[in-house]
Amino acid sequence: MLVLAAFFSYGKTTDTVPDKAVLEKFEQVCKKMNDVKGNYTLGGVINIIDRANPAGAMDHVNFLFCKQGDEFYYQLGKIITLNGQGVYLYIDNQSKRVMLSPQKKVQYDAGMKQFADMGANIQSEHYKITSAINGDEQTISLVNERHISCKQHTITFNRHSLKVKYLYMRLTNLNDPLNKANEKVITVKINEWDNTADISRYLSKDKVITNVKGRWKTVNVFRNYELIKM
Repeated sequence: MLVLAAFFSYGKTTDTVPDKAVLEKFEQVCKKMNDVKGNYTLGGVINIIDRANPAGAMDHVNFLFCKQGDEFYYQLGKIITLNGQGVYLYIDNQSKRVMLSPQKKVQYDAGMKQFADMGANIQSEHYKITSAINGDEQTISLVNERHISCKQHTITFNRHSLKVKYLYMRLTNLNDPLNKANEKVITVKINEWDNTADISRYLSKDKVITNVKGRWKTVNVFRNYELIKM
């Protein structure tokens, strides 16, 4: 995972660019994330450090979301979710359980919006804005050490396509807002962002379950998994 400090150790810092221009660029990037629609594939690595709630931590967890038409494949670490071919499957490879229900109507395009919305909500709240450019990439960082919810929001993106490469968020612990040791830190490295999708490349329903005389059963490598019908 990239270290945030590295983004500011090289490249030309855009001190001469007015804050307004940098903020407008930040808005454009947030809009780009918010406008993810149609067929697409998005993948990368997420880290979460939350000393106040260690159970919510993630350590270099890979994720991949592929949405094609009304179907999707989603993998987050050892959890795989399939929604298509008439079924919704939640596969937990750690607890060895498969949860089955009819295909769901899901808001497919909400994945990146949580980050975009967060960015949109903090723009005018007394943040110090910095910007650095290195080749085709630009990093914009908004910092406010006394903010009630988000103390830092940093985005690294391609300056031409505006596609995000890296996100860093440092969130306030509301129960102890001035204690840096209890802050929640989220980093997301995006390795793949394509406006195309081929869901057939990934695990499908038929490789998980089969219908035998009107009853669903797990197959192949999932035969030892508990099947739970919802």
